[in-house]
Amino acid sequence: MRRKLMLLISYLVVWVGVVNAQVSQVAGTVTSSEDGLPIVGASVLVKGTTVGTVTDIDGNFSIPNVPENAKTLVVSFIGMKSEEVAVAPTLNVVLHPDTEVLDEVVVTGYGNFKKSSFTGSASNVSTEKLKDVPSVSVQDRLAGSVSGVQITSTSGQPGAVASVRIRGMGSINASNEPLYVIDGVPMMNGNVSEFSYANSGNSLMATLNSNDIESMTVIKDAAAASLYGSRAANGVIIITTKRGSAGKTKFNVKADWGMSDMAINYRPILNGAERRDILYLGLKNYMLNGGKSEQEAIAYADSKIDSYAAEPWSGYTDWKDVLFRKGAHQNYEVSAQGGSEKTHFYTSFSYTKQDGITNVSGYERFTGRASVNHKADRVSIDASAMFTNSTQNVNNEGTSFASPIMCYAMTASPSTYPYNEDGSFSTFFPALNGANPVQTETYNYNRSVVNRFMGSIGATWNIWDNLNLKEILSYDFSQNNERVWWDPRTNDGRSSNGVMQRVMTNMAKLNTQTQLTYNKTVAENHNFDVLLGFETEDYGYEYVYANGNTYPSYMPEIENAGNTRASSSVSKYRMTSFLGRLNYDFADKYYFSGSYRRDGSSRLSRASRWGDFWSVSGSWRISGESFMESLNHIFTDVKLRASYGVNGTQPTDYYGYLGVFGFGYNYKGNGGSAEMRVDNPNMKWEKNYATNIGLDITLWNRLSMTVEWYNRDTKDLLMNKAISGVTGIIDGSGVANTLMNVGEMRNRGVEFELRSTNIQNKDWSWTTTFNISHNRNTLLKLDGNQNEMINGVLIHRVGEPYYSIYAYEYAGVDPQTGKELYYINGENGSRETTTNSAEANKTIIGAVEPKVQGGLTNFVSWKFIDFNITLTYSIGGNAFDYATWLQSNGGTYNYVGNVPAYYKIEDTWQKPGDNAKLPQFAFGNKNISSSRWLMPTDHLRVKNLTVGFTMPSNLSSKLGLGKVRAYVAANNLLTWKSKKLYVDPETPVNGICTFETPALRTVTFGMEIGF
Repeated sequence: MRRKLMLLISYLVVWVGVVNAQVSQVAGTVTSSEDGLPIVGASVLVKGTTVGTVTDIDGNFSIPNVPENAKTLVVSFIGMKSEEVAVAPTLNVVLHPDTEVLDEVVVTGYGNFKKSSFTGSASNVSTEKLKDVPSVSVQDRLAGSVSGVQITSTSGQPGAVASVRIRGMGSINASNEPLYVIDGVPMMNGNVSEFSYANSGNSLMATLNSNDIESMTVIKDAAAASLYGSRAANGVIIITTKRGSAGKTKFNVKADWGMSDMAINYRPILNGAERRDILYLGLKNYMLNGGKSEQEAIAYADSKIDSYAAEPWSGYTDWKDVLFRKGAHQNYEVSAQGGSEKTHFYTSFSYTKQDGITNVSGYERFTGRASVNHKADRVSIDASAMFTNSTQNVNNEGTSFASPIMCYAMTASPSTYPYNEDGSFSTFFPALNGANPVQTETYNYNRSVVNRFMGSIGATWNIWDNLNLKEILSYDFSQNNERVWWDPRTNDGRSSNGVMQRVMTNMAKLNTQTQLTYNKTVAENHNFDVLLGFETEDYGYEYVYANGNTYPSYMPEIENAGNTRASSSVSKYRMTSFLGRLNYDFADKYYFSGSYRRDGSSRLSRASRWGDFWSVSGSWRISGESFMESLNHIFTDVKLRASYGVNGTQPTDYYGYLGVFGFGYNYKGNGGSAEMRVDNPNMKWEKNYATNIGLDITLWNRLSMTVEWYNRDTKDLLMNKAISGVTGIIDGSGVANTLMNVGEMRNRGVEFELRSTNIQNKDWSWTTTFNISHNRNTLLKLDGNQNEMINGVLIHRVGEPYYSIYAYEYAGVDPQTGKELYYINGENGSRETTTNSAEANKTIIGAVEPKVQGGLTNFVSWKFIDFNITLTYSIGGNAFDYATWLQSNGGTYNYVGNVPAYYKIEDTWQKPGDNAKLPQFAFGNKNISSSRWLMPTDHLRVKNLTVGFTMPSNLSSKLGLGKVRAYVAANNLLTWKSKKLYVDPETPVNGICTFETPALRTVTFGMEIGF
């Protein structure tokens, strides 16, 4: 027993000795969990005191003298979660990104602020988890990520222009697009294409490589946006690009390949046999309606059906197979970043090619970017440059007979065929006047080549204390070389024996900024931040157009044409601005901010040139109060904020205020001019008055919620108002009017955002982001003389949303006659019906803007696997099917063209007493615009999805690599929508749909290697 006791005591002595052994020296490495690369600059602390720093480019550190009795070390780095490790002679520390810390910074373009101290409304979007999205559109990175932001596209052709609306539309004649600011510099955006044969346009935003973007911030209220003055009425999107960091140079190589097709089943049509059957029924009904017997009706249908629905020599044609293809996507990128403690650099090069779903559409882009930052004793210099060369090929869209979209959906029926038996092109196209869409796309083309350069250089001088002077000079240049060729062998060019059109445009913007900033803390609790600034902006636009026709052969250059003509123009504008901002907070609990900007624009007369824009905002950090201390373990942060301000919009026309003469008129062979517009010196800024109230709550440091209410009143809207025509100055429609600041509009709504960290441990991570928003657009005033303006099936009526749909209200099918029924909607509110549309009254049948919209994003990672999915949704909006030729229940175009798939014989009215779903189908019917063709845009879409597999660092390091990752990514993968919606749910802004190219569903496989 004694021996056992002595043995136990010996073990205890040895154990205590081991425990109390003092480790005097520690050496190790610090790496990132994301890519396994070293983290230079990480700090090693003991009880809050820094005892070591990682300065070695390989991430190594050493502590020769560990403080006595130190049992643990804390390793930390900005943007990473701190790690506490036990003291040991050798340590290998892996730091994980702290997304909460990263999200706390709000970038405004005029300074960066902690979200806790920011008094305005702004949402951050990190592109890290969206870097694999297979799309050339930068806006796709925002879809579903920010409340109050609606993104739509007129076309799914690669490189197409996307429309972005932040908290609704705020202008009628001026732009509704937000201002884009990249690294503090306002940039050009919009459609660079000069021809309108394709609805897609050519987006300047597509010239950016979205993987060069570190983050995007969407500013929605006036608190920060008013500092941008006249350019910020529609919100601001701040883009921050990637920068280098100190340490060993890191290389990253990435490539992906994939396929594309239609994201939805676009405008399905009846096949050849089904079409023949219903056309036969329509011919028979036509005779029966004329009083003929059953036998006579059948005989007539038998004699005529082959004129409209004969099966061609090659069998019924599937035009979807002929005119469309599987698109292809490929992307290659290489980047490098690194530097020393004082100098950082980042550079990248990428090549992207995306073939559209039509046989000729596609987009090809080369992009290079470089940036360098250097810090001397009291001066820091930032310089960056980007160059892009892109080529876009597009097909005609809309109601052009050369549009493959319209040919498939309406004009090229299954009874037509692309080739004759001898292999020559067919000319049997009754709805197209003989134009063969395959021949058209074989010989014609519409091609645009864009070269873009963006460069900026800035210097910041620390004059004294926290007083800094910053100078920025930036230049944004874009050249578009666009050409359209109509071959003599096609219907477009046959009458002119070939037509070549060429446009060359140069757009250039020079921006200078001078900013003086000072921040100071007084008496510990009083914090001040002051900004004074001066800016200039010079924009120039040059346009040259040339046209040639009558070609001796198929050589599409202007010099080969028998007849030529040309025109050119030059436009310029300038803006000068003074600005200032004051931020103040007391004890990190009470915050106040005020800003003022004065803009002077050459687009307005001297009397109205200057506009004043300002904002005031404040917030109360409730969680900082003493009465909240007992709840701090639940309510990590609670903040109430409010803002009010004014910003504005310039007129679109650079010289709209001037009374001008137009030249180029021909008077009996001599050049001449004529007065085109009267003086308009009273034209002034459109003003946007914005109010925002928000509440931010963070629970348990894991769940954050934001609720916001806003009101946005736009006054002095520019609208055409009738003037006397006595002067003889009229427009092309014979109307005398001029732009005046007379209209008013309101956007009012609520937004809700929820961000949660559901799981966060060594192996698992799961975060969720959800947002929902509601906006109500209301037209408050037109020109002061009228309360409504009707434009086709759209009505702009005071008291209603600007884009309201106006048509007869459909009441179903008359059981006795099989004709369409309409509600009369008389003055007494009668709900009586009639089959004669002339007896009914049109009414507002719906609004384009959805009731609610938003997105849901989930990011899940487990060890070496990551999964990211973004859903977008919209409820309560409408679109109108304006392809009226298809909607006649047997009209002319159903017989020379296609019949939509919803015309099923079993659903049509056959005899008196039938309670049919569809009216009688009969040859010769006419179409009537009614609510029958109103389409709900309710939908749920898997917008972005990524599944990635990262090789464990212990394996990749054996290969000499920092990161090896494979992934599968998709864009517009799945869409759930109403069966009544025959087009893509991301409809044009005005909700009027004809034959737009649907959005692309793209799926890619990619690889990424870092070393």
